[in-house]
Amino acid sequence: MTTPLSISLSKDAPMSEYQRYIHQLEALHGWLDVDLINNCFLMGEEVGELFKAVRKHQRFYVEDAPQAEAQSVEHIGEELVDVMNYLIAIANRLEIDLEGAFRRKNGINQGRSWGDGGGAS
Repeated sequence: MTTPLSISLSKDAPMSEYQRYIHQLEALHGWLDVDLINNCFLMGEEVGELFKAVRKHQRFYVEDAPQAEAQSVEHIGEELVDVMNYLIAIANRLEIDLEGAFRRKNGINQGRSWGDGGGAS
């Protein structure tokens, strides 16, 4: 019996290492051939799951067995990671340096103001 290839990410890894890690994870599972559009759709599904987990946490959505607070927050964390994984996969397919893009966009956002109290876009 063969052991699957193990990949790792150091605790203090920069975003470029997260991008490398997701590339290796996709290669490990055979997902590198999933195209950009399908990755966007898959990320959209994960965003929906994240929103549902937040609704459950806020008790806007009730199921038969209520989740404990810690379990609810942990579930939200898992859904955030699913969304992040797809976000990084999309950036990888377009060869976007996500950390550089993050820094550039937030540099722009620091100089902006939103009169309606809305967030960045």
